[in-house]
Amino acid sequence: MADQLAIHDKIFSPDSDERLEAAKQLETFFEDIPARKQAFEDLLRLCSDEDKTVRVKATNALETVFPKLSDSEKEEGWNALLELIRTEDPEIWKAAALALVFAFGYVPDKREAWYSLLRLAEDENRHVREHAVGALILLFPSMPDKEKVWADFTALARSLYGNVRELASDAFILIYPYLGDREKIWESLRDLAGTRDNHVRDRAGDIMALIFHQLPDQKKAMRDVEALTMQQSGYIARRAVKVLGDDYPQLSEAENPAEELYRLAAEKAPYARWKAAGSSGKEKEASRKKRGSSLQEEE
Repeated sequence: MADQLAIHDKIFSPDSDERLEAAKQLETFFEDIPARKQAFEDLLRLCSDEDKTVRVKATNALETVFPKLSDSEKEEGWNALLELIRTEDPEIWKAAALALVFAFGYVPDKREAWYSLLRLAEDENRHVREHAVGALILLFPSMPDKEKVWADFTALARSLYGNVRELASDAFILIYPYLGDREKIWESLRDLAGTRDNHVRDRAGDIMALIFHQLPDQKKAMRDVEALTMQQSGYIARRAVKVLGDDYPQLSEAENPAEELYRLAAEKAPYARWKAAGSSGKEKEASRKKRGSSLQEEE
């Protein structure tokens, strides 16, 4: 039988080795300790210890004892792990992330636990956002409602933060095989393929290419692809109109500026080629005459 009072005293020892030993003993004897509430509080205290080695060991211990906690203690333990993933230390982050994945199977309210990570994915701290999305990627196979997972990740792909958009869209390739409704996947990706984020568009396009032949109505899908192509061309055209507006005022006055731009391009392109060819010919003729004149001077 472990001496709980002795373990408790070690929690407050100035010697980090004694605090580390306390974490080990709490992990080993947790079920046999009579005052479980006190033992749990001591373990949480060690999870925020100033010494990194102690924190990592306490985090591992919390993972081990998690199934033995009461529902209210599991909620406290989950929140402690959420705090730990805020750290920028890779060793502590790894221990916390693995503990979260294990603990997720035992939390009473999985939906709320999932939401707690979604909220962190919009944190103002870049590292916290990345760690939260990383944890969501690790956890999603354990989430019962995969359609909810897909909806959340496609929403994250529209985040205000570029790093969240990138991580979330990279996860599409992992998540979509869990879903059966290819038409629904296509529709959500079609919307994302029209966003201005190049990375999101590319990842959405990757999955669209993979599922195209699995769609029941491929003609409609092809029309979607054509519309997206025109949409991107339209965006390029609007940028071009803005840049060329000073040189071609008729663009800003046209009823359909993009159409006018295409007309001007078709009209000007042959002239530009002819002008370039003409200039090139004149340069060659001038160069030939110059060489002839130089030869006469040498003679």
